[in-house]
Amino acid sequence: MLSRKITLAGIGVIILMALLMCVFSLYRIEEGEQALVLTFGEVTDINNEAGLYWHIPIAQTVQKQSLTEIYTLEYGFRTASAGTTSSGATYYPREEEAVMITRDSSIVNVEAIYLVSVNDAEKFLYNTRAPFETMQFAFETVLRRNIQNLNLDDALLNKLDIEAAVLPDFEELLAAYDIGVDVQEVRIQNIIVPDEVMSAYQDVTNAKNEKTQRNDEAEKYYNEVVPAARAEAYSMIQDAEAYKAETIATAQGDVALFNEVYQKYILSPDITRRRLLIETIEKIMNNAEHKYIVEDSEDGTLKFLPLEGGANE
Repeated sequence: MLSRKITLAGIGVIILMALLMCVFSLYRIEEGEQALVLTFGEVTDINNEAGLYWHIPIAQTVQKQSLTEIYTLEYGFRTASAGTTSSGATYYPREEEAVMITRDSSIVNVEAIYLVSVNDAEKFLYNTRAPFETMQFAFETVLRRNIQNLNLDDALLNKLDIEAAVLPDFEELLAAYDIGVDVQEVRIQNIIVPDEVMSAYQDVTNAKNEKTQRNDEAEKYYNEVVPAARAEAYSMIQDAEAYKAETIATAQGDVALFNEVYQKYILSPDITRRRLLIETIEKIMNNAEHKYIVEDSEDGTLKFLPLEGGANE
C-alpha cells in the first residue's frame, strides 16, 4: 500500500514537472515583434510571425525585439521630465555634444533628435555591444561633418537644409555598420550661438551690417557719378568731333583757295602778285584805327597826310 502511494506521488511529481516545463517552455510573439531563440547562447532560430511558440527551458532562451517601435534619441540635450497637462517638459543641455565649429571657425550649439526603428533583431542585438551608443557616435560624426561645411549664417538659418543633408549620410553610415536599424527622421531642434561668444557674434553681425550699408552707399554714389561722367565724356567727345570736322573743313577750304590762287599765279605771276598785295593792303587798312599816307618826294621833303576817316575816306 505504501509502495503504491509512493508510486502515485512520483507520477504526480513527474506530471507536475511536465506541466511546468510545458508552461515555461511556451512563449508568445506579438504582432510586430521578432523573437530570437538562443541555444546555449547561440542564435539557432528566428521567429517573425505572431503566435505561440515552444522552446527548451534552461538549454534555450528567447529574446524578443519590436520591429515597429520608434526610438527617439536626443543629441546635444536630454529630457529631464516629460510634459504634462499642467506643465511643460524640462530639458538640460549636453555641452560636450552640442558644441561645434562652423567652416568660418564660429562656435555654435546644436541640438537635434533622430528617430530609428529596428529591422533585424539579430543584427541589432549582436552585431554591436551597444547599438544606441553606436548610433549616437555615428550621428555625431555625420552632424559635425555637415556643420563644419557651413558658414555661421547658413548654419543658423538653414535648419531644413541641414536635416536634408544629414539624413542620407546618417543612413549610409548605419548601413555600413550593419546594425539592423532604419532611420525614420532627423530633426534639428535648435542651433544657437553660445552665450559666452554672443557679444563677439553681435559685433561681427554689426560689422557685416555696416559693410552692407557702406556697399549700398558706394553703389548709390557709383550709380550717380558714373552716368554723369559718361554723359560729360560723351559731350566732350562730340564737341571734339565737331571741332575736328570744322577744322578739317576750314583747312580744306584754305587749301582749295590756295590752289586756286596758285593756278592763277602760274598763269599771270605779276598780276596775281599785285592783286594779292592790294587785297592784303585792303585788309590791313580796314583793321587800322589811324591811317597815314607818307610820301618821300624827290626834293627830300617828307610829306605826311593823316587820314582819320576810315578805309573809304
